[in-house]
Amino acid sequence: MNMKKKIVSLFSLALMGSFLAACSTDDQAKTDTTQGSEPIEQITDQSNAESQSIIGGLKIIIDKQEINQKKTEDGEQVLHTFTITAENMGSVAAGLGSIDFLLETEEGEFLELDHTMAMFGNEIAVGETITGQVSFALEEGQVAKKLIYKPGEEQLAEWDVKSE
Repeated sequence: MNMKKKIVSLFSLALMGSFLAACSTDDQAKTDTTQGSEPIEQITDQSNAESQSIIGGLKIIIDKQEINQKKTEDGEQVLHTFTITAENMGSVAAGLGSIDFLLETEEGEFLELDHTMAMFGNEIAVGETITGQVSFALEEGQVAKKLIYKPGEEQLAEWDVKSE
């Protein structure tokens, strides 16, 4: 996809997300804004405590978080793995993948995904859904704080994560 199409697609998705957030009538919905980003509709389904956000026409749900030990040549790391589902509720195809996510630590560091673990990514047609995993390896002493959705230069959503 050439750069012009990407820019037009991103603008369209941002506009659609703003429209969807403005039209919300759900009593559980709240608008969450992060510095320098568009309003994000953050919904918590209290029946199963899953967190979801609608950003640019994509409904992104953090289905599950797992914490495991990862053995490396240099010792052990703590591996945080998130199962993510996204549904394209917009009017144009949209892309999403593991590379769009970062993990913020308590110390304010931003960690990129662990490239040695399973990843996902693809274009999502209108009305279609994609599910995949993203994993982050933390060194001893690092504590996970937030999962960040940042597909470009701006952070568009964040979710609190458990650290143990």
